[in-house]
Amino acid sequence: MKKALNKTKETHITILMFSGPDEEVKQVRLSKTILRSAALFAAVFLSYSAALSTGYMYLNKNHQTALARIEYLKEDNKRQSIEIAGLYNYSDKVRNKMEELIEFDGEVRKMVGLKSESDKRLEEFQGVLVASRGGVVERLPGLEKAELVEARMTPTVMMSSINNLDDAVQVLSSQMDIQKQEMDKLLSDVDARLEYLEARPTFLPVSGRITSRFGSRKHPFSRKYDFHEAVDIAAKSGTAIRAPGKGVVTFSGRQSGYGNMVVINHGYGIITRYAHNSANLVKVGDRVSKGQVIARVGSTGVSTGPHVHFEIEVNGKAVDPIKFVNSDT
Repeated sequence: MKKALNKTKETHITILMFSGPDEEVKQVRLSKTILRSAALFAAVFLSYSAALSTGYMYLNKNHQTALARIEYLKEDNKRQSIEIAGLYNYSDKVRNKMEELIEFDGEVRKMVGLKSESDKRLEEFQGVLVASRGGVVERLPGLEKAELVEARMTPTVMMSSINNLDDAVQVLSSQMDIQKQEMDKLLSDVDARLEYLEARPTFLPVSGRITSRFGSRKHPFSRKYDFHEAVDIAAKSGTAIRAPGKGVVTFSGRQSGYGNMVVINHGYGIITRYAHNSANLVKVGDRVSKGQVIARVGSTGVSTGPHVHFEIEVNGKAVDPIKFVNSDT
């Protein structure tokens, strides 16, 4: 009996429950094994709950961080998309300016009588851009709206756009260097052309009636046909004779048959002569400007009346003065 009591004492716990002073005492016997299991379960449950709570808090924090990162990346992607779109638009503006400069180059050359190859250069320029963009010239029609940019700029599209933009920038950079050289050449060519136009005779030295033209004619004194290498322009005696182009006086004096004569070397193989003058107003070595008065109309030498005998010689050959001053070359 004692052993049984001891065993009971060791394996169970008795809980006395009082509901009132006059009520019967209730006993509840619980096995220690059950209690231990319950305690272990409670400990495991609490530990698991704590782990779940900690895990949830950790995951929730990471989730919030990830959401914030995603929003940041979306905004960054949007910003980069807008920047790329802006650079595309800027590259198109640079391209347009380049095309305008090429066209302007051609217009300036035509204005001063130079040969223009602007159409050819414009075609070559556009061809280089086509090659740099894989055979397609893509003008982006103003990616102004951020929503459109964001919608278009997927990672693949963005990388492709960046590569295309890099190619376009390199092409435009090299073409700008070429265009700078062309502009320098244009300035040099225009300066040279203007210098030539300033020296080239472009008008007759006096206004008046043409009494004898360039070519075959009957000589007024010998009455024989000869070749007249000038034009004779009748004008009132003393009328100002003006240089039709700038140059250097190489002769100023009297010459048999021509009376008082002035000879000007205009450069470029062009020489002009003015004969039968009543007075020469320049001397050898003088530099005369276009339109400067160099002599006065007269009738010195072999002459039938006041007029200017006007000759133009190009590279040693006499040419028709009227045709020469009216030509564009």
